[in-house]
Amino acid sequence: MKRKLALVGGALVLTLPVYLALANFQPLENAFLYHDAWKAFTPLFALGNAIGIHDDGAIVEMTMFVLSFLIALAIVAILTRAAAAFLRRQRTNA
Repeated sequence: MKRKLALVGGALVLTLPVYLALANFQPLENAFLYHDAWKAFTPLFALGNAIGIHDDGAIVEMTMFVLSFLIALAIVAILTRAAAAFLRRQRTNA
């Protein structure tokens, strides 16, 4: 249980930096500005009863925050696993 809480806590700390990295990722921005990336969110707009561009933006923003949290959680899990393996090797070699 403590391990899961530590993973979630680490992911929460990294969520904002990951979100900012995604928000400043030029190919993603270009997809929304010059292509039809908005069409991928059409089911979410219908599910959220979005009316107008402000509601659409809020849904896209929330989706990016959720994706940022999931990416941060994956990063923390990978780093934790790598650190545990490193410490295990250090104990066996000592």
